[in-house]
Amino acid sequence: MTMAYLRLMVVTISNEYGSGGVAVAHAVAQALGYTLVDEQLPVVVAKRLAVAPDDVEATEDVRGGVFERFLATLETSTPELAPGALTPSFDRECVLELQDAVRDAAADGNCVIVGRGASAILHPMPGLLRVFLHAERTSRIARVMDALHLDVKGATREVERIDKARHGYMQRWYNQRWGAPEHYDVSINTSLFGVQGSAEIIVCAVLR
Repeated sequence: MTMAYLRLMVVTISNEYGSGGVAVAHAVAQALGYTLVDEQLPVVVAKRLAVAPDDVEATEDVRGGVFERFLATLETSTPELAPGALTPSFDRECVLELQDAVRDAAADGNCVIVGRGASAILHPMPGLLRVFLHAERTSRIARVMDALHLDVKGATREVERIDKARHGYMQRWYNQRWGAPEHYDVSINTSLFGVQGSAEIIVCAVLR
């Protein structure tokens, strides 16, 4: 395996909410010495559009209409969206800028990109490994309860809400069925392998 080949590798990680996607991504990036690309993407897009990062994040919280999205909470916060940002044209502008930001991040290789539709944006570039993480529903709910300090009912609602949002986002912008095996190269049950075991599988796939 040559270093020149390794420099071409880009790993995208899509995940069911509560399956440990961010933790796995961190472990993979650390093991490979890759750059982790996650929360900085909305910040980059926000700077390009001169808006708040929360406005960019809201475009991914697809709940049907704009008004429904305005009422919905995000994964870890409830941003106050500027009225001017709540338009379909703003959504499209954000997505286009996000696509450019993802391509820019992937251009130099050696990176792990979390979510944002990166698997669809970058396919079929050479050296791309598209990963989907899933887990047992009970373990996902338990993880969200612990992370967000919610009861079972609240965590269950959040898991359902975020999964629905991610499904809608991929269907709306990329006409893909989120989680469908044909759109990924590797699918891993993190309930079975855990964070570290899942990361090791991905690292092995990169170094194959």
